[in-house]
Amino acid sequence: MRLHLRSLVLLALAACAVPSVADASATSYYRLVQYPGAASSDYGFAGVHGQTAAAKKSIDMEMYELTDRLEENELAAAAKRGVTVRVLLDRDFSGGTVNRPAYTYLHSHGVAVRWGPAGYIFHIKAITFDRRTSDVSTANLTSKYYADTRDAMIIDTNPAQVAAIDGTFARDWGAAPGGKPGSQTVQAAGLVWSPNTGTGTAQDAMVAEIRAAKSSVFFTSEELSDPAVYDALGADAERDVHCQIVMTESSEWSVGFTAARRAGCQVHVFPDSSSALYIHEKIVLDDAGSTRASMLIGSQNAGDYSLTRNRELSLLLTDKTAHAVIASVASTFDRDFANASAWQSGTSTGTSGGGSVTTPTPTGACSPKTSSGNCYSAGEFCSDAEHGESGIAKDGEAIVCEENGSYWRWEPK
Repeated sequence: MRLHLRSLVLLALAACAVPSVADASATSYYRLVQYPGAASSDYGFAGVHGQTAAAKKSIDMEMYELTDRLEENELAAAAKRGVTVRVLLDRDFSGGTVNRPAYTYLHSHGVAVRWGPAGYIFHIKAITFDRRTSDVSTANLTSKYYADTRDAMIIDTNPAQVAAIDGTFARDWGAAPGGKPGSQTVQAAGLVWSPNTGTGTAQDAMVAEIRAAKSSVFFTSEELSDPAVYDALGADAERDVHCQIVMTESSEWSVGFTAARRAGCQVHVFPDSSSALYIHEKIVLDDAGSTRASMLIGSQNAGDYSLTRNRELSLLLTDKTAHAVIASVASTFDRDFANASAWQSGTSTGTSGGGSVTTPTPTGACSPKTSSGNCYSAGEFCSDAEHGESGIAKDGEAIVCEENGSYWRWEPK
């Protein structure tokens, strides 16, 4: 049975008050919702639906994938009641196919909708309501994944951050479809943008957060292909920082898993199975349980493309500003780590405990290269022009650009 809209709004607001939604104090700017489990199985991300239904003046959304008809209906209803609704969807790579139905529906129902600037993957998941609240998420609005995917959303009411997020949206909106998002982010303390963060890249920020750990580092991501990231995790373990990694099993990340585990990290994985929890959340959590705890959380995967070339957004939170949020994420991480199994290396990617790992190929030997001259790694996105093309990754592995689910990626050949 479908709920009446009023019931849906009440359900949505309740979803934002379940135990997994945490405030450090009465003045905290941040609340947490983790999935699955924080929303009705019938209504997916009920909190987002409720925020959309409750918006009074404006909704600005940048979304990598939108395939949630309830949210699409709520966006159309908001536009109909006079709310200024603007939706910017990814088009490049697989986005034009995945998002086409939502684009068509929204356009036909009076919602202002545009494609992200050409040549960039808009992997960001951010929504600003009434220029007062921004949802910064690790999750796409893809309803078929709500029930079995680990994800998280931060509800951010920090005025400086909300203004910067909406300011960046306005620039992206104005630049579409041919602008360059790397030159137009609006900076604010605690925001980590891709392609740039103002003083460097998100890769710099993620590595710095990993290196900042004093006693422990917890790491989850959908991808682990960036040597700078897995080397930093390994370096933590080598200096006796307790390093734990939880991800979904994939041979694409075996080089990273091997390097991190050889250095002393504990790597636990869930099977890549429809019956298992899928890890899509992206966090680096330092020193959980201490007053120096901090956490990077958002859309950026641990891959070069995500950290240096896509449009992405993460938040850097501290124990002082988001104590209960960090504690809640740490508790969920502990549970997931305990429920996952220790990763076992395969024979094709190296061995643990002193075994060898494939020696990276010199940068000049890889092919093809990105538009900025970098080598690809297995698991990274490939462009429309590269569909079906074969090449050599930065580690010397043969790769091919092929469709993987709803994405085109460089896969081991």
